[in-house]
Amino acid sequence: MRDDAISHVTAGVVGGAVGTALMQRGMKASQRLPERLRPPAVRKDPGEFMVSKLEELRGRPLPRALRDVVAQGLHWGYGVTGGVVLGLATSRRHIPTLPSALLAGATMGTAIWAVGYAGWLPATKLTPPLGRQGARHVAVSVLGHVVFGIVAAAPIFLLDRKAEPGWKRVLRRLAG
Repeated sequence: MRDDAISHVTAGVVGGAVGTALMQRGMKASQRLPERLRPPAVRKDPGEFMVSKLEELRGRPLPRALRDVVAQGLHWGYGVTGGVVLGLATSRRHIPTLPSALLAGATMGTAIWAVGYAGWLPATKLTPPLGRQGARHVAVSVLGHVVFGIVAAAPIFLLDRKAEPGWKRVLRRLAG
């Protein structure tokens, strides 16, 4: 069981990293969309916001180069953590089928969206409250996070699919 957890977390790290890279590219590309199709406006980069809070606690600013690395690292840490959580959640109950992988990824992506866009981002006033973000903006943002989650789930699905021989899947289906 421990090996399952380690391999699932590792696959989750890979998926979370790839999903984060795609999410960052998508966020940049979304700026070229018509205004009504863009994700909700963010008043300040969340990584920069968190670094500024760290600097307030610290009582002095971080060196500029370190500040940039930490702010960018927070984005990666947030995305990879989602993959790790998904890996842990699926280490006992595998996701060997494409529909189960799509569902697990979409669920995780939606949960991460909810924590951010319905939770801490409005609470810190980085985004307007959910009810004032606009349905299209919310839909685009949720969709982006669902795609992130599916991408993050892909390595776990490949691991689980590979772990179970085809003949075993057929027997399981026949057994109902």
